[in-house]
Amino acid sequence: MKVKYFNAETREEAAVNAANYFGCEEDKVTLEFVSAEEDSDISLFVAMTGTPREIANMDAHYKLFYEEDGVYLELYGKRGAGRSFDNNALAQYISKKKLGSLFVPALQELTTRTAGRGRIAGVQDEYFYGEDMIVEISDDECQATAVLLAPEPGGQNMSIDEAKQKIYDAGVLHGIDIMALTMQLEAKDYGVSNVIAAATAPVNGDDGKLIFNFSIDERTKAPREIGSGKVDYRSLDLYVPVEQGALLVTRTLATDGKPGISVRGKSLIQSQGKDITLPKGKNVEVNHDKTEMHASCAGMVEFVNNSVNVSNVYNIKGDCDLSVGNIDFDGTVHITGSLRSGNTVKATGAVIVDGSVEAATIIAGGNVEVKGGMQGADKGLIEAGGAVTIMYVERGTVHADGPVTLDVSIHSIIESGDTLTAKGKRGAIIGGRAGSSSNIIANYIGALSNARTEVFVGVMPRKRARLQFLENEIARLEGERLKLNQLDAYLAKSKTTMDNEAWQKLKLSGIENRKLNTENLLDSHAEKDALLYELEHATEGRVHVLNTVFSGSRVLIGNDTYVVNNEIDFVSFRYNDSQVVYGPCEVSKGA
Repeated sequence: MKVKYFNAETREEAAVNAANYFGCEEDKVTLEFVSAEEDSDISLFVAMTGTPREIANMDAHYKLFYEEDGVYLELYGKRGAGRSFDNNALAQYISKKKLGSLFVPALQELTTRTAGRGRIAGVQDEYFYGEDMIVEISDDECQATAVLLAPEPGGQNMSIDEAKQKIYDAGVLHGIDIMALTMQLEAKDYGVSNVIAAATAPVNGDDGKLIFNFSIDERTKAPREIGSGKVDYRSLDLYVPVEQGALLVTRTLATDGKPGISVRGKSLIQSQGKDITLPKGKNVEVNHDKTEMHASCAGMVEFVNNSVNVSNVYNIKGDCDLSVGNIDFDGTVHITGSLRSGNTVKATGAVIVDGSVEAATIIAGGNVEVKGGMQGADKGLIEAGGAVTIMYVERGTVHADGPVTLDVSIHSIIESGDTLTAKGKRGAIIGGRAGSSSNIIANYIGALSNARTEVFVGVMPRKRARLQFLENEIARLEGERLKLNQLDAYLAKSKTTMDNEAWQKLKLSGIENRKLNTENLLDSHAEKDALLYELEHATEGRVHVLNTVFSGSRVLIGNDTYVVNNEIDFVSFRYNDSQVVYGPCEVSKGA
Protein backbone atom coordinates (compact mmCIF):
# COMPACT_ATOMS: atom_id res chain seq x y z
CA MET A 1 0.00 0.00 0.00
CA LYS A 2 1.25 3.50 -0.89
CA VAL A 3 0.04 6.91 0.22
CA LYS A 4 0.96 10.58 -0.52
CA TYR A 5 -0.43 14.07 -0.35
CA PHE A 6 -0.88 16.12 -3.57
CA ASN A 7 -1.68 19.81 -4.13
CA ALA A 8 -3.86 20.41 -7.18
CA GLU A 9 -6.54 22.76 -8.47
CA THR A 10 -8.85 19.93 -9.34
CA ARG A 11 -9.45 16.34 -8.36
CA GLU A 12 -8.63 15.23 -11.88
CA GLU A 13 -5.25 16.95 -11.73
CA ALA A 14 -4.52 15.36 -8.37
CA ALA A 15 -5.48 11.94 -9.76
CA VAL A 16 -3.18 12.32 -12.76
CA ASN A 17 -0.28 13.45 -10.57
CA ALA A 18 -0.83 10.55 -8.18
CA ALA A 19 -1.00 7.99 -10.99
CA ASN A 20 2.22 9.33 -12.43
CA TYR A 21 3.91 9.30 -8.97
CA PHE A 22 2.78 5.78 -8.10
CA GLY A 23 3.32 4.51 -11.65
CA CYS A 24 -0.12 3.04 -12.05
CA GLU A 25 -3.44 3.63 -13.82
CA GLU A 26 -5.71 6.35 -12.46
CA ASP A 27 -8.40 3.86 -11.62
CA LYS A 28 -5.98 2.20 -9.20
CA VAL A 29 -5.72 5.39 -7.14
CA THR A 30 -8.07 6.19 -4.31
CA LEU A 31 -8.23 9.96 -3.90
CA GLU A 32 -9.68 11.89 -0.98
CA PHE A 33 -10.06 15.65 -0.47
CA VAL A 34 -8.26 16.90 2.61
CA SER A 35 -8.43 20.72 2.65
CA ALA A 36 -8.36 23.86 0.53
CA GLU A 37 -5.89 26.69 0.95
CA GLU A 38 -7.34 30.09 1.85
CA ASP A 39 -7.40 32.68 -0.96
CA SER A 40 -6.22 30.07 -3.45
CA ASP A 41 -7.59 27.61 -5.96
CA ILE A 42 -5.18 24.93 -4.66
CA SER A 43 -6.59 22.03 -2.66
CA LEU A 44 -4.85 19.22 -0.72
CA PHE A 45 -5.70 15.66 -1.64
CA VAL A 46 -4.47 12.35 -0.21
CA ALA A 47 -3.89 9.60 -2.77
CA MET A 48 -3.70 5.90 -1.83
CA THR A 49 -3.11 2.64 -3.62
CA GLY A 50 -4.04 -0.74 -2.24
CA THR A 51 -7.03 -2.94 -1.63
CA PRO A 52 -10.14 -1.45 -0.06
CA ARG A 53 -9.46 -3.50 3.10
CA GLU A 54 -5.88 -2.17 3.36
CA ILE A 55 -7.05 1.40 2.86
CA ALA A 56 -9.90 0.97 5.37
CA ASN A 57 -7.50 -0.28 8.10
CA MET A 58 -4.34 1.73 7.33
CA ASP A 59 -1.85 2.27 10.17
CA ALA A 60 -0.89 5.83 11.09
CA HIS A 61 2.57 6.62 9.63
CA TYR A 62 4.79 9.39 8.35
CA LYS A 63 7.34 10.31 5.65
CA LEU A 64 9.83 13.10 4.91
CA PHE A 65 10.21 14.75 1.49
CA TYR A 66 13.23 16.86 0.60
CA GLU A 67 11.93 19.46 -1.90
CA GLU A 68 13.23 22.68 -3.53
CA ASP A 69 11.89 24.94 -0.82
CA GLY A 70 12.55 22.78 2.23
CA VAL A 71 11.84 19.52 4.02
CA TYR A 72 8.24 18.44 4.25
CA LEU A 73 6.71 16.01 6.71
CA GLU A 74 3.60 14.11 5.74
CA LEU A 75 1.52 12.45 8.47
CA TYR A 76 -1.06 9.83 7.57
CA GLY A 77 -3.71 9.16 10.21
CA LYS A 78 -4.91 5.72 11.13
CA ARG A 79 -8.03 4.24 9.57
CA GLY A 80 -10.40 1.69 11.01
CA ALA A 81 -8.52 -0.97 12.97
CA GLY A 82 -5.11 0.46 12.08
CA ARG A 83 -2.47 1.34 14.72
CA SER A 84 -2.41 4.84 16.23
CA PHE A 85 0.25 7.45 15.66
CA ASP A 86 3.49 7.13 17.79
CA ASN A 87 4.92 10.56 18.64
CA ASN A 88 8.06 9.07 20.24
CA ALA A 89 8.89 7.04 17.16
CA LEU A 90 8.49 10.19 15.02
CA ALA A 91 10.77 12.18 17.35
CA GLN A 92 13.45 9.48 17.19
CA TYR A 93 13.14 9.29 13.39
CA ILE A 94 13.55 13.06 12.97
CA SER A 95 16.51 12.99 15.36
CA LYS A 96 18.22 10.24 13.38
CA LYS A 97 17.66 12.16 10.13
CA LYS A 98 19.70 15.03 11.64
CA LEU A 99 17.49 17.79 10.24
CA GLY A 100 18.99 21.25 10.41
CA SER A 101 16.99 24.54 10.83
CA LEU A 102 14.03 22.64 12.22
CA PHE A 103 10.73 24.59 12.33
CA VAL A 104 9.58 23.42 15.73
CA PRO A 105 6.19 25.25 15.82
CA ALA A 106 5.26 23.86 12.43
CA LEU A 107 6.24 20.37 13.56
CA GLN A 108 4.22 20.69 16.77
CA GLU A 109 1.17 22.02 14.90
CA LEU A 110 1.35 19.13 12.43
CA THR A 111 1.74 16.41 15.06
CA THR A 112 -1.17 17.88 16.98
CA ARG A 113 -3.38 17.31 13.95
CA THR A 114 -1.85 13.76 13.50
CA ALA A 115 -2.43 14.05 9.76
CA GLY A 116 -1.49 16.36 6.93
CA ARG A 117 1.54 17.86 5.23
CA GLY A 118 3.81 20.66 6.39
CA ARG A 119 7.26 22.18 5.86
CA ILE A 120 9.29 21.54 9.02
CA ALA A 121 12.83 22.47 7.95
CA GLY A 122 14.77 24.55 5.44
CA VAL A 123 16.39 23.42 2.23
CA GLN A 124 19.06 20.74 2.86
CA ASP A 125 20.42 17.47 1.53
CA GLU A 126 18.92 14.30 2.93
CA TYR A 127 20.94 12.41 5.52
CA PHE A 128 20.59 8.62 5.42
CA TYR A 129 21.03 7.17 8.91
CA GLY A 130 22.93 3.92 9.33
CA GLU A 131 22.85 1.06 11.82
CA ASP A 132 22.39 2.03 15.43
CA MET A 133 22.58 0.21 18.74
CA ILE A 134 20.60 0.35 21.97
CA VAL A 135 22.52 -0.80 25.08
CA GLU A 136 20.80 -1.74 28.33
CA ILE A 137 22.35 -2.66 31.70
CA SER A 138 20.55 -4.98 34.10
CA ASP A 139 19.47 -3.65 37.49
CA ASP A 140 22.10 -5.73 39.28
CA GLU A 141 24.75 -4.56 36.78
CA CYS A 142 25.74 -8.16 36.14
CA GLN A 143 25.16 -8.05 32.40
CA ALA A 144 24.62 -5.68 29.50
CA THR A 145 22.58 -6.37 26.36
CA ALA A 146 22.62 -4.69 22.96
CA VAL A 147 19.95 -4.44 20.26
CA LEU A 148 21.19 -3.67 16.75
CA LEU A 149 18.82 -1.32 14.85
CA ALA A 150 18.50 -1.56 11.08
CA PRO A 151 19.71 1.32 8.85
CA GLU A 152 17.44 3.00 6.34
CA PRO A 153 18.14 2.32 2.67
CA GLY A 154 21.39 4.04 1.82
CA GLY A 155 22.58 4.16 5.45
CA GLN A 156 25.96 2.79 6.51
CA ASN A 157 26.71 -0.28 8.63
CA MET A 158 28.10 0.20 12.12
CA SER A 159 31.81 -0.56 12.61
CA ILE A 160 33.15 -2.51 15.59
CA ASP A 161 34.79 0.67 16.93
CA GLU A 162 31.51 2.56 16.69
CA ALA A 163 29.71 -0.26 18.48
CA LYS A 164 32.33 -0.29 21.25
CA GLN A 165 31.97 3.47 21.66
CA LYS A 166 28.20 3.06 21.97
CA ILE A 167 28.75 0.51 24.71
CA TYR A 168 31.24 2.73 26.57
CA ASP A 169 28.88 5.71 26.29
CA ALA A 170 26.14 3.60 27.90
CA GLY A 171 28.40 3.07 30.93
CA VAL A 172 29.64 -0.45 30.22
CA LEU A 173 33.31 -0.52 31.25
CA HIS A 174 34.01 -4.15 32.17
CA GLY A 175 33.47 -7.64 30.82
CA ILE A 176 32.75 -6.70 27.19
CA ASP A 177 32.58 -9.75 24.94
CA ILE A 178 34.19 -8.51 21.71
CA MET A 179 33.55 -11.83 19.99
CA ALA A 180 29.81 -11.71 20.75
CA LEU A 181 29.66 -8.08 19.63
CA THR A 182 31.43 -8.86 16.36
CA MET A 183 29.11 -11.79 15.65
CA GLN A 184 26.06 -9.57 16.32
CA LEU A 185 27.27 -6.96 13.83
CA GLU A 186 28.00 -9.62 11.20
CA ALA A 187 24.69 -11.49 11.67
CA LYS A 188 22.57 -8.36 10.98
CA ASP A 189 19.97 -9.84 13.33
CA TYR A 190 18.14 -6.56 13.86
CA GLY A 191 15.84 -6.00 16.82
CA VAL A 192 17.19 -8.98 18.78
CA SER A 193 18.71 -8.47 22.25
CA ASN A 194 22.11 -10.12 22.77
CA VAL A 195 24.36 -10.24 25.84
CA ILE A 196 27.53 -8.34 25.02
CA ALA A 197 29.05 -7.89 28.49
CA ALA A 198 29.04 -9.86 31.74
CA ALA A 199 30.26 -9.03 35.21
CA THR A 200 33.10 -10.92 36.87
CA ALA A 201 31.16 -12.75 39.55
CA PRO A 202 32.46 -12.53 43.11
CA VAL A 203 34.03 -15.69 44.48
CA ASN A 204 32.44 -16.40 47.83
CA GLY A 205 34.68 -17.59 50.62
CA ASP A 206 34.62 -21.23 51.68
CA ASP A 207 33.33 -22.09 55.12
CA GLY A 208 35.73 -23.73 57.50
CA LYS A 209 35.37 -27.51 57.60
CA LEU A 210 36.15 -30.33 60.00
CA ILE A 211 37.82 -33.46 58.67
CA PHE A 212 37.42 -36.37 61.05
CA ASN A 213 40.30 -38.81 60.84
CA PHE A 214 38.25 -41.52 62.53
CA SER A 215 34.84 -42.92 61.81
CA ILE A 216 32.05 -40.96 63.48
CA ASP A 217 29.40 -43.37 62.24
CA GLU A 218 27.44 -45.35 64.77
CA ARG A 219 29.28 -48.56 65.57
CA THR A 220 27.84 -51.48 63.66
CA LYS A 221 28.55 -54.11 66.35
CA ALA A 222 29.15 -56.46 63.43
CA PRO A 223 31.81 -59.19 63.54
CA ARG A 224 35.17 -58.08 62.19
CA GLU A 225 36.55 -59.62 59.01
CA ILE A 226 39.65 -61.77 59.41
CA GLY A 227 40.30 -62.42 55.73
CA SER A 228 39.35 -65.03 53.14
CA GLY A 229 35.70 -64.10 53.55
CA LYS A 230 35.69 -65.15 57.20
CA VAL A 231 34.62 -63.18 60.24
CA ASP A 232 35.40 -63.38 63.95
CA TYR A 233 32.10 -63.43 65.78
CA ARG A 234 33.84 -62.66 69.07
CA SER A 235 35.52 -59.49 67.74
CA LEU A 236 32.79 -56.90 67.29
CA ASP A 237 32.85 -53.34 65.99
CA LEU A 238 32.11 -51.63 69.32
CA TYR A 239 34.54 -48.71 69.54
CA VAL A 240 37.27 -46.81 67.66
CA PRO A 241 40.71 -47.38 69.19
CA VAL A 242 43.35 -44.63 69.04
CA GLU A 243 46.96 -44.28 70.07
CA GLN A 244 48.40 -41.38 72.03
CA GLY A 245 49.24 -38.52 69.70
CA ALA A 246 46.91 -39.79 66.95
CA LEU A 247 45.48 -37.08 64.69
CA LEU A 248 41.75 -36.98 65.39
CA VAL A 249 40.37 -33.90 63.64
CA THR A 250 41.76 -31.49 61.05
CA ARG A 251 40.19 -28.04 60.62
CA THR A 252 40.35 -26.14 57.34
CA LEU A 253 40.18 -22.38 57.81
CA ALA A 254 37.46 -20.24 56.27
CA THR A 255 38.51 -18.14 53.28
CA ASP A 256 37.67 -14.51 52.49
CA GLY A 257 36.80 -15.10 48.85
CA LYS A 258 37.34 -12.48 46.12
CA PRO A 259 35.19 -9.49 45.10
CA GLY A 260 33.74 -9.33 41.60
CA ILE A 261 33.41 -6.45 39.11
CA SER A 262 30.12 -5.24 37.63
CA VAL A 263 29.77 -4.27 33.97
CA ARG A 264 29.93 -0.65 35.15
CA GLY A 265 33.32 -1.38 36.75
CA LYS A 266 32.04 -1.31 40.31
CA SER A 267 33.08 -3.79 43.00
CA LEU A 268 30.68 -6.67 43.73
CA ILE A 269 31.02 -7.70 47.36
CA GLN A 270 31.55 -11.41 48.04
CA SER A 271 30.31 -13.45 50.99
CA GLN A 272 33.07 -14.39 53.39
CA GLY A 273 33.32 -17.96 54.64
CA LYS A 274 32.21 -18.79 58.16
CA ASP A 275 34.74 -20.28 60.53
CA ILE A 276 34.16 -23.37 62.64
CA THR A 277 35.69 -24.36 65.94
CA LEU A 278 37.29 -27.67 66.81
CA PRO A 279 34.97 -29.93 68.86
CA LYS A 280 37.36 -30.23 71.78
CA GLY A 281 36.43 -32.64 74.55
CA LYS A 282 38.35 -34.67 77.12
CA ASN A 283 41.88 -36.02 76.69
CA VAL A 284 42.57 -34.15 73.45
CA GLU A 285 45.18 -31.54 72.55
CA VAL A 286 44.92 -28.71 70.02
CA ASN A 287 47.94 -27.37 68.13
CA HIS A 288 49.03 -23.71 68.22
CA ASP A 289 47.10 -22.52 65.16
CA LYS A 290 44.05 -24.57 66.13
CA THR A 291 43.98 -26.59 62.93
CA GLU A 292 44.62 -30.05 64.39
CA MET A 293 43.39 -32.00 67.36
CA HIS A 294 45.31 -35.01 68.71
CA ALA A 295 44.66 -37.65 71.34
CA SER A 296 46.52 -36.87 74.56
CA CYS A 297 46.26 -40.50 75.66
CA ALA A 298 45.64 -43.90 74.17
CA GLY A 299 42.18 -45.40 74.39
CA MET A 300 38.91 -45.07 72.54
CA VAL A 301 37.62 -41.99 70.72
CA GLU A 302 33.99 -40.93 70.50
CA PHE A 303 32.13 -38.03 68.87
CA VAL A 304 29.18 -37.32 71.13
CA ASN A 305 27.14 -34.11 71.48
CA ASN A 306 29.44 -32.27 69.04
CA SER A 307 32.46 -33.07 71.16
CA VAL A 308 35.42 -35.39 70.53
CA ASN A 309 36.48 -37.30 73.63
CA VAL A 310 39.22 -39.85 74.21
CA SER A 311 38.83 -42.22 77.11
CA ASN A 312 41.60 -44.46 78.44
CA VAL A 313 38.95 -46.49 80.26
CA TYR A 314 36.63 -48.70 78.24
CA ASN A 315 33.50 -49.24 80.30
CA ILE A 316 31.40 -52.29 79.52
CA LYS A 317 28.05 -52.03 81.23
CA GLY A 318 26.85 -55.43 82.27
CA ASP A 319 28.36 -58.74 81.25
CA CYS A 320 31.08 -59.16 78.66
CA ASP A 321 29.59 -61.99 76.61
CA LEU A 322 29.05 -62.90 72.96
CA SER A 323 27.07 -59.69 72.39
CA VAL A 324 30.16 -57.69 73.36
CA GLY A 325 32.80 -60.01 71.96
CA ASN A 326 36.53 -59.93 72.52
CA ILE A 327 38.17 -56.70 73.69
CA ASP A 328 41.62 -55.44 72.72
CA PHE A 329 42.00 -51.98 74.24
CA ASP A 330 44.88 -49.56 74.66
CA GLY A 331 44.04 -48.48 78.19
CA THR A 332 41.95 -49.77 81.07
CA VAL A 333 38.89 -52.03 80.71
CA HIS A 334 36.13 -51.93 83.34
CA ILE A 335 33.42 -54.59 83.18
CA THR A 336 30.52 -53.84 85.51
CA GLY A 337 29.16 -57.38 85.15
CA SER A 338 30.93 -60.70 84.63
CA LEU A 339 33.32 -62.00 81.97
CA ARG A 340 31.64 -64.95 80.34
CA SER A 341 33.21 -68.13 78.94
CA GLY A 342 35.08 -67.96 75.66
CA ASN A 343 35.69 -64.22 75.70
CA THR A 344 39.12 -62.59 75.72
CA VAL A 345 39.91 -59.18 77.19
CA LYS A 346 43.26 -57.57 76.40
CA ALA A 347 44.26 -54.20 77.83
CA THR A 348 47.52 -52.28 77.99
CA GLY A 349 46.35 -50.90 81.31
CA ALA A 350 44.31 -52.48 84.07
CA VAL A 351 41.30 -54.79 83.85
CA ILE A 352 38.56 -54.51 86.46
CA VAL A 353 35.70 -57.00 86.66
CA ASP A 354 32.95 -56.19 89.14
CA GLY A 355 31.46 -59.66 88.82
CA SER A 356 33.14 -63.01 88.21
CA VAL A 357 35.23 -64.61 85.46
CA GLU A 358 34.32 -67.87 83.77
CA ALA A 359 36.46 -69.88 81.32
CA ALA A 360 37.70 -66.67 79.76
CA THR A 361 41.05 -64.93 79.20
CA ILE A 362 42.34 -61.67 80.67
CA ILE A 363 45.67 -60.24 79.48
CA ALA A 364 46.55 -56.91 81.08
CA GLY A 365 49.62 -54.70 80.98
CA GLY A 366 48.73 -53.42 84.44
CA ASN A 367 46.78 -54.71 87.43
CA VAL A 368 43.82 -57.09 87.32
CA GLU A 369 41.05 -56.83 89.89
CA VAL A 370 38.22 -59.37 89.96
CA LYS A 371 35.74 -58.62 92.72
CA GLY A 372 34.21 -62.06 92.40
CA GLY A 373 36.15 -65.18 91.48
CA MET A 374 37.09 -67.39 88.57
CA GLN A 375 35.35 -70.61 87.56
CA GLY A 376 38.03 -71.50 85.04
CA ALA A 377 37.00 -75.00 83.97
CA ASP A 378 40.73 -75.59 83.26
CA LYS A 379 40.53 -72.89 80.52
CA GLY A 380 40.37 -69.63 82.46
CA LEU A 381 43.55 -67.51 82.26
CA ILE A 382 44.71 -64.24 83.81
CA GLU A 383 48.03 -62.67 82.79
CA ALA A 384 48.96 -59.36 84.42
CA GLY A 385 51.93 -57.06 84.12
CA GLY A 386 51.05 -55.80 87.60
CA ALA A 387 49.17 -57.16 90.61
CA VAL A 388 46.19 -59.52 90.64
CA THR A 389 43.45 -59.30 93.25
CA ILE A 390 40.70 -61.89 93.08
CA MET A 391 38.31 -63.57 95.53
CA TYR A 392 38.96 -67.15 94.40
CA VAL A 393 40.37 -69.16 91.50
CA GLU A 394 38.93 -72.58 90.74
CA ARG A 395 40.57 -74.61 88.00
CA GLY A 396 42.14 -71.51 86.45
CA THR A 397 45.57 -70.07 85.75
CA VAL A 398 47.01 -66.78 87.02
CA HIS A 399 50.37 -65.32 85.97
CA ALA A 400 51.27 -61.95 87.49
CA ASP A 401 54.48 -59.91 87.42
CA GLY A 402 53.31 -58.25 90.61
CA PRO A 403 51.77 -59.59 93.85
CA VAL A 404 48.75 -61.88 93.85
CA THR A 405 46.11 -61.61 96.56
CA LEU A 406 43.21 -64.07 96.82
CA ASP A 407 41.06 -65.86 99.36
CA VAL A 408 41.25 -69.38 97.98
CA SER A 409 42.87 -71.24 95.09
CA ILE A 410 41.35 -74.61 94.15
CA HIS A 411 43.20 -76.91 91.74
CA SER A 412 44.67 -73.93 89.92
CA ILE A 413 48.05 -72.66 88.75
CA ILE A 414 49.11 -69.40 90.43
CA GLU A 415 52.41 -67.64 89.71
CA SER A 416 53.36 -64.32 91.26
CA GLY A 417 56.39 -62.15 90.53
CA ASP A 418 56.05 -60.80 94.07
CA THR A 419 54.28 -61.99 97.21
CA LEU A 420 51.43 -64.46 96.88
CA THR A 421 48.92 -63.93 99.67
CA ALA A 422 45.99 -66.24 100.46
CA LYS A 423 44.32 -64.47 103.35
CA GLY A 424 40.68 -63.90 104.05
CA LYS A 425 37.74 -65.93 105.26
CA ARG A 426 39.54 -69.11 104.14
CA GLY A 427 42.98 -68.04 102.91
CA ALA A 428 43.66 -71.45 101.39
CA ILE A 429 45.65 -72.96 98.54
CA ILE A 430 44.02 -76.31 97.78
CA GLY A 431 45.40 -78.52 95.05
CA GLY A 432 47.24 -77.38 91.96
CA ARG A 433 50.44 -75.36 91.96
CA ALA A 434 51.18 -71.95 93.45
CA GLY A 435 54.46 -70.09 93.27
CA SER A 436 56.07 -66.77 94.09
CA SER A 437 59.42 -65.17 93.35
CA SER A 438 59.27 -63.73 96.88
CA ASN A 439 57.08 -65.10 99.69
CA ILE A 440 53.88 -67.09 100.00
CA ILE A 441 51.52 -66.33 102.89
CA ALA A 442 48.46 -68.51 103.43
CA ASN A 443 46.15 -69.68 106.19
CA TYR A 444 45.97 -73.18 104.79
CA ILE A 445 47.93 -75.18 102.22
CA GLY A 446 46.37 -78.45 101.03
CA ALA A 447 43.27 -80.08 102.47
CA LEU A 448 42.09 -82.84 104.78
CA SER A 449 41.51 -84.95 101.67
CA ASN A 450 45.30 -84.92 101.10
CA ALA A 451 44.81 -83.13 97.77
CA ARG A 452 48.17 -82.88 96.01
CA THR A 453 49.21 -79.26 96.48
CA GLU A 454 52.54 -77.85 95.39
CA VAL A 455 53.88 -74.45 96.43
CA PHE A 456 57.26 -73.03 95.52
CA VAL A 457 59.24 -69.84 95.91
CA GLY A 458 62.08 -68.62 93.74
CA VAL A 459 62.36 -68.03 90.01
CA MET A 460 59.12 -68.59 88.11
CA PRO A 461 59.17 -71.34 85.45
CA ARG A 462 58.51 -68.86 82.67
CA LYS A 463 61.53 -66.84 83.82
CA ARG A 464 63.67 -69.97 83.66
CA ALA A 465 62.33 -70.49 80.13
CA ARG A 466 63.21 -66.90 79.33
CA LEU A 467 66.73 -67.45 80.67
CA GLN A 468 67.14 -70.46 78.38
CA PHE A 469 65.89 -68.43 75.43
CA LEU A 470 68.39 -65.63 76.20
CA GLU A 471 71.28 -68.08 76.37
CA ASN A 472 70.32 -69.45 72.94
CA GLU A 473 69.89 -65.92 71.56
CA ILE A 474 73.31 -64.83 72.85
CA ALA A 475 74.90 -67.86 71.18
CA ARG A 476 73.20 -66.97 67.91
CA LEU A 477 74.30 -63.31 68.12
CA GLU A 478 77.87 -64.28 68.86
CA GLY A 479 77.84 -66.58 65.83
CA GLU A 480 76.52 -63.68 63.78
CA ARG A 481 79.34 -61.46 65.07
CA LEU A 482 81.89 -64.06 63.95
CA LYS A 483 80.46 -63.92 60.43
CA LEU A 484 80.63 -60.10 60.51
CA ASN A 485 84.32 -60.34 61.47
CA GLN A 486 84.87 -62.67 58.53
CA LEU A 487 83.09 -60.19 56.24
CA ASP A 488 85.37 -57.36 57.44
CA ALA A 489 88.45 -59.48 56.71
CA TYR A 490 87.15 -60.34 53.26
CA LEU A 491 86.39 -56.68 52.44
CA ALA A 492 89.87 -55.61 53.57
CA LYS A 493 91.47 -58.08 51.12
CA SER A 494 89.15 -57.38 48.16
CA LYS A 495 88.94 -53.59 48.22
CA THR A 496 91.25 -53.21 45.22
CA THR A 497 89.77 -56.07 43.18
CA MET A 498 86.01 -55.71 43.81
CA ASP A 499 83.71 -53.27 42.01
CA ASN A 500 83.71 -50.12 44.16
CA GLU A 501 79.92 -49.72 44.24
CA ALA A 502 79.38 -53.34 45.33
CA TRP A 503 82.20 -53.05 47.88
CA GLN A 504 80.64 -49.90 49.38
CA LYS A 505 77.22 -51.60 49.67
CA LEU A 506 78.70 -54.60 51.49
CA LYS A 507 80.72 -52.32 53.75
CA LEU A 508 77.67 -50.22 54.67
CA SER A 509 75.57 -53.35 55.26
CA GLY A 510 78.26 -54.77 57.55
CA ILE A 511 78.43 -51.56 59.59
CA GLU A 512 74.65 -51.45 60.07
CA ASN A 513 74.39 -55.14 60.96
CA ARG A 514 77.29 -54.88 63.44
CA LYS A 515 75.59 -51.95 65.16
CA LEU A 516 72.32 -53.88 65.48
CA ASN A 517 74.19 -57.00 66.62
CA THR A 518 76.03 -55.06 69.35
CA GLU A 519 72.82 -53.49 70.65
CA ASN A 520 71.00 -56.85 70.78
CA LEU A 521 73.95 -58.53 72.54
CA LEU A 522 74.13 -55.80 75.18
CA ASP A 523 70.37 -56.01 75.83
CA SER A 524 70.38 -59.81 76.01
CA HIS A 525 73.36 -59.92 78.39
CA ALA A 526 71.77 -57.31 80.64
CA GLU A 527 68.50 -59.23 80.86
CA LYS A 528 70.36 -62.52 81.40
CA ASP A 529 72.43 -61.01 84.22
CA ALA A 530 69.30 -59.75 85.93
CA LEU A 531 67.68 -63.17 85.73
CA LEU A 532 70.84 -64.89 87.02
CA TYR A 533 70.94 -62.53 89.98
CA GLU A 534 67.33 -63.35 90.69
CA LEU A 535 68.09 -67.06 90.38
CA GLU A 536 71.04 -66.80 92.78
CA HIS A 537 68.82 -65.18 95.39
CA ALA A 538 65.85 -67.41 94.73
CA THR A 539 66.39 -69.30 97.96
CA GLU A 540 65.67 -66.26 100.09
CA GLY A 541 61.91 -66.65 99.81
CA ARG A 542 59.68 -68.10 102.56
CA VAL A 543 56.42 -70.02 102.73
CA HIS A 544 54.38 -68.87 105.74
CA VAL A 545 51.39 -70.92 106.90
CA LEU A 546 49.32 -69.15 109.54
CA ASN A 547 47.14 -72.18 110.35
CA THR A 548 47.74 -75.62 108.82
CA VAL A 549 49.68 -77.21 105.98
CA PHE A 550 48.05 -80.61 105.26
CA SER A 551 49.51 -83.95 104.35
CA GLY A 552 50.01 -84.37 100.61
CA SER A 553 51.43 -80.89 100.23
CA ARG A 554 54.88 -80.24 98.75
CA VAL A 555 57.07 -77.16 99.42
CA LEU A 556 59.80 -76.36 96.84
CA ILE A 557 62.58 -73.85 97.56
CA GLY A 558 65.72 -73.78 95.46
CA ASN A 559 66.63 -77.31 94.44
CA ASP A 560 64.98 -79.07 97.39
CA THR A 561 61.46 -80.25 98.06
CA TYR A 562 59.82 -80.85 101.43
CA VAL A 563 56.99 -83.40 101.35
CA VAL A 564 54.45 -82.89 104.13
CA ASN A 565 53.35 -86.25 105.48
CA ASN A 566 51.63 -84.98 108.61
CA GLU A 567 49.70 -81.81 109.33
CA ILE A 568 51.85 -78.94 110.58
CA ASP A 569 50.36 -75.83 112.20
CA PHE A 570 51.64 -72.27 112.24
CA VAL A 571 54.84 -72.88 110.32
CA SER A 572 57.33 -71.10 108.03
CA PHE A 573 59.41 -72.96 105.45
CA ARG A 574 62.78 -71.64 104.35
CA TYR A 575 65.93 -72.81 102.54
CA ASN A 576 68.99 -73.62 104.64
CA ASP A 577 72.11 -75.66 103.88
CA SER A 578 70.74 -76.91 100.55
CA GLN A 579 67.48 -78.14 102.02
CA VAL A 580 64.04 -76.96 102.94
CA VAL A 581 63.52 -76.67 106.67
CA TYR A 582 60.68 -75.30 108.77
CA GLY A 583 60.15 -73.65 112.07
CA PRO A 584 57.55 -71.52 113.87
CA CYS A 585 55.68 -69.15 111.61
CA GLU A 586 57.56 -65.92 111.19
CA VAL A 587 54.40 -63.96 110.36
CA SER A 588 51.80 -63.17 112.98
CA LYS A 589 48.16 -63.95 112.30
CA GLY A 590 47.17 -60.37 112.77
CA ALA A 591 49.66 -59.07 110.17
